[in-house]
Amino acid sequence: MFNKKVFLFLAMTLLFALALSACGGSSEPADNSSSDTPAQPADTVDSADAPDEPAAAEEKTKVDIFVGLGTGTDPDQIAAQETLAERFNSTHDDIEIEFVIVPNDESTTRLLAQISGGEPPGLVGPGGVDVAAGFYDLWEDVQPYIDAENFDTSDFYGAAVELYQYPEKTIGLPLGMFPSFIFYNKDAFDAAGLDYPTGDYSDTAWDYDALREMSMELTLDSNGNNAHSPDFDANNIVQWGFDDSWTDMRGFMTRFDPPGVGRPTSEDTKTAQVNSDEYKYGLDWLNKAIWVDHFMADATGQEALNAASGDPFGGGQAAMFYSHTWFMPEGLIDLPFDYDFAAPPNSQKGTRIARTHADTFYIPKSFENKDASWEVLKWLTAEENIIEVCLVYGCLPSRQSVSEEYTEQMAARYGDHDYSVIYNSIDYLDSPHHESWMPDVERANDVLGSDIYDRVFTEHIEDTDALLEDANTQIQGIFDDYWADQ
Repeated sequence: MFNKKVFLFLAMTLLFALALSACGGSSEPADNSSSDTPAQPADTVDSADAPDEPAAAEEKTKVDIFVGLGTGTDPDQIAAQETLAERFNSTHDDIEIEFVIVPNDESTTRLLAQISGGEPPGLVGPGGVDVAAGFYDLWEDVQPYIDAENFDTSDFYGAAVELYQYPEKTIGLPLGMFPSFIFYNKDAFDAAGLDYPTGDYSDTAWDYDALREMSMELTLDSNGNNAHSPDFDANNIVQWGFDDSWTDMRGFMTRFDPPGVGRPTSEDTKTAQVNSDEYKYGLDWLNKAIWVDHFMADATGQEALNAASGDPFGGGQAAMFYSHTWFMPEGLIDLPFDYDFAAPPNSQKGTRIARTHADTFYIPKSFENKDASWEVLKWLTAEENIIEVCLVYGCLPSRQSVSEEYTEQMAARYGDHDYSVIYNSIDYLDSPHHESWMPDVERANDVLGSDIYDRVFTEHIEDTDALLEDANTQIQGIFDDYWADQ
């Protein structure tokens, strides 16, 4: 399935253009004195004639910010980060920052080499929840810093704060979020004579059964028959009603509110729960959506969707596309149709889950001057700076106090829409998160991806329950092996 980071790299050029149009304890300095230095003779130079010597400048603590695990490597982003560094350095006498840009495909190897070599950076980011989870043991606990100065986190969205809180430690302050919701093609709805999907989060009638019915009405073959018609030709589809292919198994299944939400484990992460009733309901729903009801494209159809415009939405072949705000800067450019935003539907349980992505910076616990890193982290996420930083990286600022200003920037870029649909999605984010840690996360995710999620897009699964039972057995074995070694 599609990797969001690739799309983010493309999106940032346009987003930074928006920014330009809108904008018109720490280490002590070294003690250079020595008791072995002889005193200068008193009569060498008359004190009245001696020139005034400038006071020795304090040595700044250097905080390198390692960029490359996520977004931030686009040329325009590099320039913008240099501007951020200049602004920080000109207003701080004790700390100097530098954004160190590393190619994404080299970033993991380079970061681990620096840390194992005893030269860790001062901050790492921006990185998502997957970065928090994938390098969990490397990150410093910032909760003692928060407690020591009674740092006020109340301006951050509460759900954003929770993303970085683990039982053992808190590993970051919220920077930016990428809420998810439905982008819909208004022209497709008008042509079908259908009401637009709601943006009202209190509308309990808007659920995945309703989305299914609506999607089938919007799915058309080359003769104009919709997927409800007995004459519908599933081999010649020209428009699909719904797409959510730019995610993974854990991300897709969050909408059905399974135990553990985005992390299919027990609370202690020792028991796999891939065979839960909710996972079984969700995989059956997806399997039928592709192969029985035909309102979602299979792997071949996805190629057609993406070929038209580089994404499933822009070519006008998907009436509804479920995605995140990171899609907007690149995906909503010069569309040949009118569009708007709709709320994520309720689950079969009457609950609502809207997965999110989130980025921040992390402090390596092996960095010597973590107090300085903490000061930089506070600056990057401060109310007066967070909009500028988020415009560089394409995220929705995690501070509530700047929402009005940021909404004005979105309206200037994207036009007249109900942006509350985006902000309200935050209240329903997936917690635990679909990118959060679980034992041997890469191996477990491989089973979920290769054995289930990728497979359902390439062939009709005759027994989805049995497939999940087999996967659960595999993943339980992975968990057991992991915990046996601890």
